[in-house]
Order: sequence, then structure tokens, then C-alpha cells
Amino acid sequence: MTEAGSEMLRVVLDLVPDAEPIQGQAHGADGIEHAFAGWLELVEVLDRARSSQPPCPFGRPTATDRESP
Repeated sequence: MTEAGSEMLRVVLDLVPDAEPIQGQAHGADGIEHAFAGWLELVEVLDRARSSQPPCPFGRPTATDRESP
């Protein structure tokens, strides 16, 4: 739950169906796709997205990451 007046952050996940371990890409506020494979990488991606640090690449690089300046 959030406190009154606190901001929300949207993270969109694209998951690979039936993948073992879990795999996919996360799209965060920085507008970059961040690939992950496994629960630990997913947690790292989500933790990085919720942190107050400036946006920066996290997770494994994707084609979108490499095209960004």
C-alpha cells in the first residue's frame, strides 16, 4: 500500500510464455527495455526501477539498450 500523496511508478513486463526460468523484458520510466532471465534478475530490475537513482540501464542489455545514446 502507498501513503497518501506518494507517487506511483509504472513498470511494464513482457514475459516469454512457458520459459524456465522466467524470462522477459521490463519497460521502466527511462523508456528502455531491460531483459531479464530468472527471478533474481527480475527482482534486480524491479529494485533498480523503484530506486531514487537517475534512470540508467539495468538488467541485461537488449537491442534497444545498444541503440540508445
